[in-house]
Parts: sequence; structure tokens; C-alpha cells
Amino acid sequence: MTFLRNHWYDLGLIPMSLTALYLALNWGDLSVLSRLALLNFFVIWWHQFEEYRLPGGEAAITNLAMQPSDDGPSDRYPLNQNNAMVINVLASLIFYFLPVFFPNILWLSFAPVVFGLLQFVVHAIITPKKIDNRFYSPGLGAVILGHVPIACYWFYYTMTKGQLTLLDIVFGVVYLMLFVAGFMMKMGYGILKSPTSPYPFPKAEFERGGYAERIRQLDN
Repeated sequence: MTFLRNHWYDLGLIPMSLTALYLALNWGDLSVLSRLALLNFFVIWWHQFEEYRLPGGEAAITNLAMQPSDDGPSDRYPLNQNNAMVINVLASLIFYFLPVFFPNILWLSFAPVVFGLLQFVVHAIITPKKIDNRFYSPGLGAVILGHVPIACYWFYYTMTKGQLTLLDIVFGVVYLMLFVAGFMMKMGYGILKSPTSPYPFPKAEFERGGYAERIRQLDN
């Protein structure tokens, strides 16, 4: 498990690459909704790789700038290596992968598509102001080049084809709220959050991208 906690975002390049290969080989045989679901699955792994590896820095941004707390050490609270892995990996394998199998169940795709759009608000508007008013924050590349155009086309396609119904929207919103409140907040930032967590971020990971030092300088 230690290896997984240290490298889950690197291992994410495997499903990302396999998805890209599958799309390249089967593009013409796939429906539009299947293509979009697979592309969104591809992008979420790219998003996480950008956040935690290149340039990285999401751990420090979360614990020092976005959700700072005096209740525990910043290298493990509120985000630690374990809940970061669980939140991101399970979200990718369940929240983003299910629509690949059921692309025509629109409320199932609606939730991750909207979640991707909301990521723009976080990564392009809120986070940059927390890290020295910079335009970029780790993950924004995947959001602008992936999540946003995929979401825009998904809505364009489903609405112009008359496929998206009010019921899909209602179910999608409920599903999204359950995912955020029940899984991310209750499990990730609830059960798995602890000021005495035995899974701190190693210094190399926490300092990655130089964001930790930049945020500390802002606080001085």
C-alpha cells in the first residue's frame, strides 16, 4: 500500500494510456456519448497527474491555502496521502468510469460532466487567488483543455438531440450531491481525515512544484 500511496497518480498513466489507445483504435465504431465518456475518463487521470506529479503541489495547496487548519500538522491534515489516494482513485474508477459502460444513462454522465465544469471555478478563479493571484493552479490544464470542452459538447449534443430530460438533470444533481457529501466529505474528509494520520505527505511530494514555499511566504 505504501507504493500505491506514493505512486497512484503515476499509475494512473496506465488507464489513461489504455483509454487513449482504445479510442484511437475504435473511434469510428463508438457512439458520440461513448467517446465523450471515455475522453472524460482519460482527462480525470491527466487532471490528477497534473495536480500531484507535474507540476504537483496539490497537497500543499489544499492544506496550506485552501483548507488550512490549526487542528493538525499541514503535512497530513486535512489531506493526507491516504485520503488523497482514496478520494481520487475511487472517484476515477467509479464516478468517471461507470458512464463508459452506460453512456446512454444521461444522469450518470451528467454528474461528472458538471463536476468537471465546477473544477474551472476552483482551479481558474478560487485557487490562483490563494497562491499569489496566479492564473494557473495544478489541474487547470486538464480542466481547460479537457473537462470544459467535453462538458460543453456533451450538453450541446444531448440537448440538440433532445435526449437530456428534466429527470436526468434532477437525478444527476442528486447523484452529484451524494458523491460530494457522502463520499468526498463523509469518507475522504471525515472518516479518513485525522490530525494524527500515519500517512503524512513525504517532504518531496509536499514541496513539489514550489507551491508550499510560495504560500508560506504569503503568510509572512
